[in-house]
Amino acid sequence: MQDGDVMNLLKFFRKRSFDNPWIENSKRYRLENAGQDVNYETALLCPPYTSSINLISTSIAKLSKHVFIDNKRIEGHSIEKLLKYPNPFMDGYTLTQQAEKKRLNEGNAYILIDRDNQGYAKNLWLINTDVRLEKDGFYKMNINGSLQVIHPNDIIHIKTNHMYLDNFKGIGYSTILRRQIGLWLAAQSYQSTYFANGTKPNGIITLNTELNEEMRNKVRDAWEENHKGENQNKVAVMPKGMDFKETSLSTFNDLQMKDTFNELTKQIASVFNLSPYMIGHDGTSNTYSNIESQNINFLQQALMPSIISWEQQLIKLFPSSDNLSVKFNYESLLRADSLSRANRLKTLVDSEIMTKEEARSLEGLN
Repeated sequence: MQDGDVMNLLKFFRKRSFDNPWIENSKRYRLENAGQDVNYETALLCPPYTSSINLISTSIAKLSKHVFIDNKRIEGHSIEKLLKYPNPFMDGYTLTQQAEKKRLNEGNAYILIDRDNQGYAKNLWLINTDVRLEKDGFYKMNINGSLQVIHPNDIIHIKTNHMYLDNFKGIGYSTILRRQIGLWLAAQSYQSTYFANGTKPNGIITLNTELNEEMRNKVRDAWEENHKGENQNKVAVMPKGMDFKETSLSTFNDLQMKDTFNELTKQIASVFNLSPYMIGHDGTSNTYSNIESQNINFLQQALMPSIISWEQQLIKLFPSSDNLSVKFNYESLLRADSLSRANRLKTLVDSEIMTKEEARSLEGLN
């Protein structure tokens, strides 16, 4: 493909809305989302969606980070200390967790590298303003009321593996899962209304006399007012000539809301590459052995794409590469319990496959 062909392809994609490429207008957007307004904030009102984001972000944030040169760890490196205390207002765990949440929910997280006069990183700042990625790879953002152009080497850009083709920014899971989230919010709203109205069924009131529209409305409103909320279980006294016939489902179980919530939970979990049980779905049977294998799958499928992205971006912290890198220590996620870990490490040390110092490093004890 020639350069001109690439530019024409990009122009073609720019004709579509890349703020949300699946929709043409807001009316269709709301219809697709079961009538719900799904955005970065409202999406977090969906429990299985928020649980998925919290699980992945906290799991990533808990992993220790170490500096290596040619696969050998450098003890006490300044970058390792910086990753623990990135700025005066935020510790390393919080910075990583919040950045990972933004990546998952919005599609992108940006961390500004603040360098000293010699080019060494001295602070890391999580960017909470709109960021524009230019064609030349530079980033534009508003900092303290001033438009700043930032070199790509000074921005740690963590994004999802779903990208817009015209600007190479990530697509957040709030967009990818907008239909499932919208349906959950709609079902949750219906559930709240159902119980707020005293779980009173709909029905038809019939009278043996003709009523005009105004009187019909008054009869209906009076019935609803007297048979909802704290009056829901009181006995209804019907005046002569009036009858009430139920026309809707009599119990909340008949609505099969539990099945709806369970199915949506499984769908949301699958998009995040999670096993449903990890975000509270109780419809699967788990034994100790298959949970262990699921934890390994959790690392490989749900966490590793993010870990690899973080490790590649954190190379920017070093003024010159010099074969320096940052690696996450995820060994603890591969083992089931402390006794198994201890026995495994003892065997490796006794067999002189590993030194005691290397074993301590794997456990994050150095």
